[in-house]
Amino acid sequence: MRMDSPRRGFISGFTLIELLVVIAIIAILAAILFPVFAQAKAAAKKTACLSNSKQIGTGLYIYLNDFDDTLPMANYPTSPSNVASSFSYLSGGAGGFVAQNWADIIQPYTKNYQMFKCPDDSSGPLMNNGVAVPGFPLSYALNYYFFRNLDGFFGSVSGGNIGAVTEPSGRLFVVESASSISQELVSPRPTRAIGLSRHLKGSNYVYADTHAKYHLTPASWALIPDATWKTPALAQTTGYNEWFPWVDGPEKW
Repeated sequence: MRMDSPRRGFISGFTLIELLVVIAIIAILAAILFPVFAQAKAAAKKTACLSNSKQIGTGLYIYLNDFDDTLPMANYPTSPSNVASSFSYLSGGAGGFVAQNWADIIQPYTKNYQMFKCPDDSSGPLMNNGVAVPGFPLSYALNYYFFRNLDGFFGSVSGGNIGAVTEPSGRLFVVESASSISQELVSPRPTRAIGLSRHLKGSNYVYADTHAKYHLTPASWALIPDATWKTPALAQTTGYNEWFPWVDGPEKW
């Protein structure tokens, strides 16, 4: 008896149910992995920013050696006789000539303009009357309290001598800000709220002794009234000694 030969040309494939199961598995894996990838990307940007901060600290260290341990001024007085800033920055928010700021001052020691832009700073360019201000982005600023004490604001001429600073290894000097604002001096709030939690609920800092470090932002900072942060005598009672060069005591994070 002759047996029928197997059918030729038969093509096997997935059923609709099998395809739906595969798609569901892929969707579940994507839902699990995408947040992981996003967090890894954020961590990489935080690390890149910390590298920038460390380079800024190195430049600051060399600057201090050349200027008798005097911390740099926030910006030069606005004058046509000065060299203009290379950064997208408006001294006093005015147009026309833009005087150099602290980032220009230490540029001979860093020799890198791009590192002053945090890779996670998405605030955009500084605008003046709807027009982007030319120059390199600047994502960092100086601690407001290095140019102020309980007797008042003494201007932006100098951050003082590091020898007179109480515990320079625990006092913040350069902090994260944003390229979209024109401020060379910032405090915890309200002027630097834009950089408070830029990197995984924290940000990077350069200390007065020039080392750099990442810190999570204390939740209580946002609860302290802006009027308190703006008044040195009240601000120092918050206990966050890292901001105040004239006080004793450890940092509080």
